[in-house]
Amino acid sequence: MLSLLVALAGALASCGTHPRPTAPVETSPVAVVTPPGTTASAAPVATFARPRAGLPLPDGFVPTRVRPGQRPPQFVVVSFDGVGWHQEWQHWMAVARRVPFRFTGFLSGTYLLSDATRDRYHPPYYPPGTSEIGWGTPADLPVEIADLNRAVAAGMEVGTHFNGHFCATAGLPSGGNTWSTHDWDVELDQFFHLLRDYRTDNALAASTELRVHAGDVTGDRTPCLEGHPAALYPALAVHDFAYDASFTRPALTWPTRDRRSGLWQIGMTTFPLHGTDHPVTTMDYNYFFTQRGGVDGTLAQARADQRQVRATYDDLYRRSWHGNRAPVVLGNHFNDWNHGAYVDALTSFVLHTCGRPETECVPFRDLVAWLDVQRPATLARLGA
Repeated sequence: MLSLLVALAGALASCGTHPRPTAPVETSPVAVVTPPGTTASAAPVATFARPRAGLPLPDGFVPTRVRPGQRPPQFVVVSFDGVGWHQEWQHWMAVARRVPFRFTGFLSGTYLLSDATRDRYHPPYYPPGTSEIGWGTPADLPVEIADLNRAVAAGMEVGTHFNGHFCATAGLPSGGNTWSTHDWDVELDQFFHLLRDYRTDNALAASTELRVHAGDVTGDRTPCLEGHPAALYPALAVHDFAYDASFTRPALTWPTRDRRSGLWQIGMTTFPLHGTDHPVTTMDYNYFFTQRGGVDGTLAQARADQRQVRATYDDLYRRSWHGNRAPVVLGNHFNDWNHGAYVDALTSFVLHTCGRPETECVPFRDLVAWLDVQRPATLARLGA
């Protein structure tokens, strides 16, 4: 899937709130294309079994209620957007074998197609087979499926990063910031179609089996963190999602529940970059843009950048640990920007932190399960 990563680097608007560091790719206006068989009132396709206190989740985590006067665990929730690069899968799975670390991979549905089958994807507003993150080859598909299967078997969570990675800030005809609930419905229906029909879409042998199912996908992160809850959340709710991880939150705050949809809002935080007063969204590309304007520095600069980001993670963990124990939510991509500075920073932090007493390095799924079994009074106390 390396070709997909190359395309992603050119297409990302920031996965945050900063403008692109380079000029957007020019595109020609296209006619609106509504995919066949998709409607805004589609029936839910996910069937998330709500947790119960004391029952283990797929990775062995057991959500338990906090007793009166007891402090909550320090959650560290790490996720990756895209998850379409074999070498990165190998790296992070190896890290998870060294320490008690489980993570969420937000899968781009187009990674279940190739350049030969791209027309099976029907995005809103664009012709079939349009994607801002490119396409792999047919040979990439069995590798990606095997990587996803190994991850799920090891207790990792798979969420959705939607499909074509259309961002309004990229200068495209349409992107997340302008999409309606119907548009998000269409894109989600397409994601679950790609997840369900991967074998027939790509003429794969019956022996090729993807062990990620619709009911496993209960959360999302939008491309470039774009969109509006008023438009997005009804589409997530009709697909029976449990949480959204798209929109940033103030530092050291506990997740809150959207009153209308019931979705847990668990976005990344904004927190000062170490040694500065400049708050940055806790995601690799946002650090890359802040430190280097989105352009690789020298090896020496990259090592300095890595140390600064690692120190930022430590700052955030300490502030939360000694404070209200709000979850530390960190986001990366399967990418090696700036000579791997952000891969190295996160790897170092995970190896040093996961396994500490009262620290749980878990996917979003586990944090949601823990929140769901708490008493309302406990959640009110944490939120205050």
